[in-house]
Amino acid sequence: MSMTINILMLGAQLTAADTVHLSVDAALQRAREANPSLRAERAAAHAAAQLPLQATQAFLPTVTLDLHGLRTTDPVAVFGLKLRQENFQAPDLDLNALNRPDAYSGYSAGATIQQPLFAPEGLFGFAAARRAAAAQQAAARRAAGATRFSVTQAYWDAQLAVHQVEALDTALTAVRAHVRQAEAMRAQGLVTGLDARLARLKASELEVRRLGADAQARNAFSALRALLALPDSLPLSLTDSLAHEAGTGACAAGALDCSVGDRGDLTALAHGTDAARASVRKAWASQLPSIAAFASFAHYSNSAPFAAGSGDWTIGVGLTWRPLQGLSGPGSVRAAQANHQAAAARLEAAQRQATVEVLQAERMLTAAGERADVAARAANEAAETLAQARLRYRTGASSITELLDVQAAVTAATLNLLAARHDLLVATAALELAYGVYDQ
Repeated sequence: MSMTINILMLGAQLTAADTVHLSVDAALQRAREANPSLRAERAAAHAAAQLPLQATQAFLPTVTLDLHGLRTTDPVAVFGLKLRQENFQAPDLDLNALNRPDAYSGYSAGATIQQPLFAPEGLFGFAAARRAAAAQQAAARRAAGATRFSVTQAYWDAQLAVHQVEALDTALTAVRAHVRQAEAMRAQGLVTGLDARLARLKASELEVRRLGADAQARNAFSALRALLALPDSLPLSLTDSLAHEAGTGACAAGALDCSVGDRGDLTALAHGTDAARASVRKAWASQLPSIAAFASFAHYSNSAPFAAGSGDWTIGVGLTWRPLQGLSGPGSVRAAQANHQAAAARLEAAQRQATVEVLQAERMLTAAGERADVAARAANEAAETLAQARLRYRTGASSITELLDVQAAVTAATLNLLAARHDLLVATAALELAYGVYDQ
C-alpha cells in the first residue's frame, strides 16, 4: 500500500505500510512544527518574553490583599486589637487587665496599593528585560534557520544515498550482463573462462559496495526522520530530485538584498549588548533613592472575618534610599560594565566570523557549481566510452579487463555526478544559512 499524505497531518492513523511522499518544502514545514529542538527554543523564547512583564513593578501599581485571624494573650496585641475593633472599654484600663489580659480573638482584612513614582533601578531593569527577551527571540529565529539547514542537508543526504544505491544496482546489472556475455563467448570459443571469472569478481565487489551504500541510505533516512519527529519505521519517498533548483537560492548569485544583518544570532548578540548596557545603568541607578505612594485599607472584627467591627485607612508617600551598602554598589557597577564590554566583544567576534562564513560559503558554492559541470561532462563522456568498449569487446578488439575498467569508470562518474549535485544543493543552503535567509 502506497499513498500520498500531507506531512503536516501525520497522526496515529499511519501504519508501517503507509509511504509518505515527501518534498523538501514539506519536510521543512514539518520541521518547523514538530522538530523537538526547535520547539524547545520557541518555548524558551516564550518564557523570556515574559521577563518584561515581570519587571513592570517599576512603574505599575502593586496590590496586596491579606486576611488574618489570631487569638492571643500578648498584652500589646490584645490592647491593639481592641483599639482597632473600637471595642476598648473602661475596665480594660485596669492595670491588671492591661498587664495580664484574658485570651482575645481578632480578625483583619486589608488591601494595600503601592504606586512607584520614581524607581530608576526598576526602569532600567525593565529596559534590560526587554532587550533580553528580544535576544532570546532572535536566538530562536537562528535556531529555526539552523534546523532548516539541517533538514535540507539531511534530505539531500538521504536522496544521494538512494541514488547511490540505484547507481550501484545499475552497475551490478551491467556487470552481470558482462558475465553472461563472457560465458556465451567462451561457449563459442572466442575467449577463455578467465573473462567470466574477472567479471564475476567485479560483480562481487559491487555487491559489497551496494551493501554498504544500502546501510548508509537507511542511516540517512533515520537521521531525516529524527529531525522531522517521525517514527523510524515510517517509509519515506523523496520526491525532489538532486537537480532540484540547484544553485538558484536567494543569495546564490550574490544578491544585493542578502546581508549578514539578517542573521538571528547576530541580532541576539546585539540585543544582548543593549541589555548589558541597560544593566550598567541599572547598577548606577541602584545607588539612587526610590519614591512611591501607598494607600492601605483595613477592617477589624472580633468574632469572624468581615463581621461587625471597624476599619481604617492610611495614605502616604515614602522614600527609600540606601546610600551606603558597603562596596556592593561600586562592585555591581564595575561588574555590569565588564559584562557590557564582554557582550560587545562577543558581538564583534560574531560579526567577523559571520563575514568569514559568508565568504567561505560563496567559495564553496562556486566550486560546487564548477564540479557539477565537470562531473556532468565526465558522465556523458563515460557513457559514450562504455558503448565503444562494449562494441570492442563483442568484436574481439579488446579484453574483458578494458570493458570492466570502463564500466567501473562509468559507475565512478555517475556517483561523482550525484555527489556534485548533492554538494551544490547543500552549498546553496549553506550560503543562505550564512546570510541568515533561513532565520525566521
